[in-house]
Amino acid sequence: MEGGDDTDHFRDLELLRERCSALNRNRGKNGNSDDGAGSTKPSPVCTIKDHTNDVTSVDFAGRSLLATGSSDKSVRVFKWQVGDQFVEVGYSPLLGHTYAVNCVNFSPYGTKLASASTDGSTIIWDVKTGDRLCTLQPPSDAAVRVCAFSPNSALLAAGGDDDMAGIWDVSTLSLLRNRQCPEKCLLRRMCGDESTVTSVGFTPDSCYLATGSSGGELRVWDARYGHSVPLAMKAEAHDLGVSSLHFSPVVGKEEISALGKQYLLASGGQDTELHLWVVEIESQILGGDNTPIIALHHSLCGHSAPIMSVRFNANGLILASASGDKTVRLWDTIKLTPLAVLEGHKRYVTSCAFSDDGALVAAGSGDRVVHVWRVDGATSSVNQIPGKSVGKKKLMVRFPSQRFRENVKLVEWNCEDVCGWLVEQGLAEYSHNFRSHAIDGRELLTVTDEILEEKLGVDALGHRNRILRLVRKSSQDSLTKKEAPNAPPSEYLCPITQELISDPVLCADGFTYERVAMEAWLASGKRTSPMTNEKLTHLTLTPNRTLRTLIQSYGGSATTSCEATSDES
Repeated sequence: MEGGDDTDHFRDLELLRERCSALNRNRGKNGNSDDGAGSTKPSPVCTIKDHTNDVTSVDFAGRSLLATGSSDKSVRVFKWQVGDQFVEVGYSPLLGHTYAVNCVNFSPYGTKLASASTDGSTIIWDVKTGDRLCTLQPPSDAAVRVCAFSPNSALLAAGGDDDMAGIWDVSTLSLLRNRQCPEKCLLRRMCGDESTVTSVGFTPDSCYLATGSSGGELRVWDARYGHSVPLAMKAEAHDLGVSSLHFSPVVGKEEISALGKQYLLASGGQDTELHLWVVEIESQILGGDNTPIIALHHSLCGHSAPIMSVRFNANGLILASASGDKTVRLWDTIKLTPLAVLEGHKRYVTSCAFSDDGALVAAGSGDRVVHVWRVDGATSSVNQIPGKSVGKKKLMVRFPSQRFRENVKLVEWNCEDVCGWLVEQGLAEYSHNFRSHAIDGRELLTVTDEILEEKLGVDALGHRNRILRLVRKSSQDSLTKKEAPNAPPSEYLCPITQELISDPVLCADGFTYERVAMEAWLASGKRTSPMTNEKLTHLTLTPNRTLRTLIQSYGGSATTSCEATSDES
């Protein structure tokens, strides 16, 4: 397992950190000038100017190492020293890409470093020696925009201009050291729509993968099994495309229970909006509506240009966002308020990252510079919350229920629901006018651009368009539900035939199939899973009576619903 043999790699730096911890605490407070929003403006403590083109990505391994990627085709690695200075390691720069490096990401234990490039490859480097372990090359030669390790360090996800995301098995170093990565290391590829995959991220338990696209959609996939369709999708999550996403490292990290799980996902987009989402995945053995959902939790407002990178700190209490407005902003994820504005860059900020202890924030920019700020002074009020479990509990109670406004028809919203939605969208200044005119969901469906401007005082064209998009989306959703009111849940469909299962059987790979389809699969001589392509441990097919009962119940309710619809028409 990665990390067991390499802990001595950072031992000397950890000793240095302990020796000067008192000094670091005393140096924690930098520039506490007020910007009018309850936030502070720390100054950079270190500036790195080694790149000759735009810095496109930064990432920390602990606090000991900082990696940077650039459009100058290089990856550089820097070592932390006393006094918050970073010195380039001996084997840096890492030169292996023939075009711009778009993303760098350390593995969770800090022993491997992945870099994705416009040349269509993702290279994995040995952090101790700087050697290239392997090159991951997808079937297409399209540019790779993003890459990310899973928290358990076993998987690597990458996506790019071929409109697809891939998941690679990088757990076995013996397979990687031959530098010719076997095809079987590519576990699966996932296609959403005809738009570039701009961001990828694993849930903290490594069970699921989220992808964002230039078309504005968020999708959640099962990272363990080879489902060909996403478990959940949020269309138009960002109007002009998703730029970055990141899961909170603590919410959902616990083992899965029969009651399902919740995750907290942050996303930034070209529309200048920063959203927090609840990703809720219900247990597959429960009855009722257990469809996974992506529900808006809150929108954080402050940036005035596209948001290009978002990152949680290690305890999930603080969120950083980097933007084209040349700033990095820090946010309290419990109170949902701004904490600090990090300034110093002269051009758009492309990326940001926290050190593992949360004391440092690094950011790369189009000005070819990497700035490092010490932020423990600005965030001390948040990090003083006793215990991670307390922080997680406070976060969890702020989540909307699965039956909250997101899942209530717009026509059924009351006036307070409408006003609450305005606040979440950063349009709180209009809530008084909406309340005074008693605008509920039914009335909202009838508003026009003229009414919004002349009667409700929504002068900004962008704000009017945002409200009207909600109305249009609600109308489209209602039309879709009328056309297909009883679309079966995906877990009721056979992965082979993609049809409703009539005789479900459980296979050794953990998936349920139509008996006839699976028997035909085995009769053809195949001894691997249709979903994972891994060898089956046994060929016994066990009847899945629980799922059969649920499908039969679904079939009866669907028939009743269709008859009722027919009677109404």
